[in-house]
Amino acid sequence: MGIFDKIFNKKVTEQSEEILNIPESWSILKSENNGKPMLIRKNVGCDKIAGNKNYSTGCGIAFQVKFPDENGLPQIEKEPELNNLEDDIFEIFEKDLNSIVPIVITTSGFREYVIYTKDLQEFQNRLSKLQAKYKQYELTSYNKEDVNWKTYKSF
Repeated sequence: MGIFDKIFNKKVTEQSEEILNIPESWSILKSENNGKPMLIRKNVGCDKIAGNKNYSTGCGIAFQVKFPDENGLPQIEKEPELNNLEDDIFEIFEKDLNSIVPIVITTSGFREYVIYTKDLQEFQNRLSKLQAKYKQYELTSYNKEDVNWKTYKSF
């Protein structure tokens, strides 16, 4: 224990233990993006595991919704497959804890899933299957090292 830990009586823990389940407690945050509403669904239950070194690669899956309203938010009644796509994203990527989906952002006619993965190649394999199933959407992706989960913590 370092001097600051003694002074502030805080224990520093290494976030590298194996995750056996994903804690869930979803919150909805509202903001703006270029004058349009931004809805952020954040699994604040992941505060307990944020920064886990086993999930040090931040990834994203983003796409344009087909029928945004005047505020850029999807019209689910005109685009019911969005629910299926979301269910599949959670099922495909989280099913064996290869990845964790802690944030979903919807704004300006787009939706993005922020994902942390422990195996980037497996993430890419699963993304390819998802893209083949949902050809009506141009599912784009990115990945970058994010050891401390800065993206997650920024919301």
